[in-house]
Amino acid sequence: MPKKARIREIELLRGLAFLAVALQHAIAHYSVVAGVKMEDGVIMTVLLMAAKFAVPVFIFITGLVLFYNYDGQINYFSFVRKRFMDILVPYILWSAIYFLVSPIWNVHQLSKWVNMLFTGKNSYHLWYIVMIFQFYLLFPLFRYFMRKCTQWLPYKWRPAALAAAGLLCLLLLENLFRISDAMTRVNLPFLTPFFTKYADRNFLYFMIYFILGAAAGMHPDRWKHWLEKGKVMYWTAFIGLFGYYTYITVRSFGSGSEAGLHITFNQLNLLRPLITVFLVSSIFVFYEWSQRRTRQSGPAGLDLMNTLGRYSYGAYLAHALMLRQSYKIDEWLFGGWNVTLRMVMTFLICIILSYGLTIAMSYLPFGKWTVGVSSLPKKQRRYVPNQGQTPVRSVDGS
Repeated sequence: MPKKARIREIELLRGLAFLAVALQHAIAHYSVVAGVKMEDGVIMTVLLMAAKFAVPVFIFITGLVLFYNYDGQINYFSFVRKRFMDILVPYILWSAIYFLVSPIWNVHQLSKWVNMLFTGKNSYHLWYIVMIFQFYLLFPLFRYFMRKCTQWLPYKWRPAALAAAGLLCLLLLENLFRISDAMTRVNLPFLTPFFTKYADRNFLYFMIYFILGAAAGMHPDRWKHWLEKGKVMYWTAFIGLFGYYTYITVRSFGSGSEAGLHITFNQLNLLRPLITVFLVSSIFVFYEWSQRRTRQSGPAGLDLMNTLGRYSYGAYLAHALMLRQSYKIDEWLFGGWNVTLRMVMTFLICIILSYGLTIAMSYLPFGKWTVGVSSLPKKQRRYVPNQGQTPVRSVDGS
């Protein structure tokens, strides 16, 4: 299979998505610290709204890359083995690290670690790995149905079919609690928790982003046409819903008690139909910006973008631990500062530590198994060769 042209903006988009994830987690920490004021809450809300695109963009990139790269025969065993080595091996390692540094750890609770390994509960950010791997396991099935749809439908009806699929996904989210109640009543092993306790990592509720990415990967030229033609529509949706959710979130802040301002971001839950519309518009907005920025960048800028994207998976795995270290630095150096400034400084320290650790670990002989990417020359790597050509990497770096 010949190599396809590299989609250069993907690296910048992936790097931005990781930065947005780290920013969201820094905001979550500082929104409840003592001394937070209304002006801090407003700034945090605006920054959080700007960063909400992270998970949808990661899923979108995964769909785009898979459908762009794999348009020939797939050896399913080799495909899954590669993803297991690139994604799950580093995930297992970091799940063990987070379990070991948690206060509940002891040798008698290893069975609890195994349970949390399968559910992504060893750290608050690992749920995403459990969710996204479901798309890899089911990718051949997704590809079969997407191809059948393109065979059955005339070209002019395909955008309408994509819109209909999006509406079905929104309908699924609208009935999330009804589905949860129904599954609780039938009480089926595995399936009931999948739709109740662990609904937030059920791939069905995130399909809209993967399907959009699949459509973009199957028809990259058409995707670029949509980006240009639909600017007014998706920018209007983005700005309008950005303002709406900023307003209702700030309005929900309470004066609290002696602890000060009570900040909550419950309105911005990912599994809501209207916020999903906002997030879909965010994908268009940030992809279009990344595409334009990549075209305008020189060699140094492109190298930086490639670095941000290349090491983003390892940085994602490590960043929760690095945030903990950043909080200690914050208490030592910035304790008397404004809360928003402390948050920004902690975020920057976390980013530097996360990327620094990831890059350093990528130079180890088993770097691929620890952070999902190796910086060593190929002959020095201790790793099973990849299947086929994968010129564009997915969210995990594969």
